[in-house]
Amino acid sequence: MKFLITGASGFLGKRVVDAALRRGHSVRAVVRPAFDSKRLGWPDQVELCRRDLRRREGLADALQGVDCVLHLAAGVKGDDHERFIATVVTTENLLNAMADSEVRKLVLISSFSVYDYGHLKGSLDEQSPVLTAEGDLYERDGYAIAKVWQERITREMAEKHGWQLCILRPGFIWGPGNEELAGVGYSLGPLFFRVMGGKRLPLTFVDNAADAIIQAAETDAAYGETINLVDSEGESPTAYDRQYRRWVGRRGPSIPWPYFLGMVQARIAKTISRLLFGKHGKLPGIIVPARFAARFKPLRFSTDKLRSVLSWQPPVPLAEAFLKTFSIPIAHKQPSDRPASATPHDIRSV
Repeated sequence: MKFLITGASGFLGKRVVDAALRRGHSVRAVVRPAFDSKRLGWPDQVELCRRDLRRREGLADALQGVDCVLHLAAGVKGDDHERFIATVVTTENLLNAMADSEVRKLVLISSFSVYDYGHLKGSLDEQSPVLTAEGDLYERDGYAIAKVWQERITREMAEKHGWQLCILRPGFIWGPGNEELAGVGYSLGPLFFRVMGGKRLPLTFVDNAADAIIQAAETDAAYGETINLVDSEGESPTAYDRQYRRWVGRRGPSIPWPYFLGMVQARIAKTISRLLFGKHGKLPGIIVPARFAARFKPLRFSTDKLRSVLSWQPPVPLAEAFLKTFSIPIAHKQPSDRPASATPHDIRSV
């Protein structure tokens, strides 16, 4: 198959290109016009396509001869307006160009952010409720809002034009260069509060995510389906925090903090804000109840559909993923050496 891969220069996109090549596919990789492609180290067989998805110009040409679009591009930086443009407007432009092409297969990489965590208990699977404008959608951050709208317009266009659509929703995508996960806890000054209470982390090691994306594109049964992409039913935040703290040399205590106490604090803060400032009061994201729940609610995560539809098992087990990510000797890895990309603001459920 020949794939058009958007977001190809991103943390996940680079691995998806590599996975496609390993499995014998042809790749046309969409990168920004000014991007320095030499640092990616791709072989000459990768066809670079320099396009700005915020504009429609040149997108029709990019789709010529393509069998399937793998749409990974989304905005994770900037303010809410910038993220909406980088996620929703770019998707609209791509879909409109696809409507005028002969491409009929599309794999959209969505996110766990679309789920309505306020109405979840116990476990999360593909039947769990998603955010709506009538619910808590606009209580969540700009990334979640943009991903909900991205899914919505993609489904509408796929139904209108009879496309074969597969939507994959990864959990926390992590790996070398993307180590700090927002779902583990939060910092207040020198203190780190590790949120507990039966919580599990929906981890998706980046190489595993890339492998599953290509396998979904190859699998006829995946089209018409929405599939959660996680390596297991969830891993302990304590184990992950231990590895992360050891790697970065983080000083100061890691304090276990019950989820219910965090939610009580968030609800009290919201009530006080409304009393003092009405609807115009703004709270830090960590103490907005809907956002706190989305990051920390104690849940387990079903992998049944992923296994049944794709017959997929993560090629990189957790122990090996930890080794690949955190194996740099401590004596040579000081906190000041941490990659600039490994910041909590850049870490999303894709």
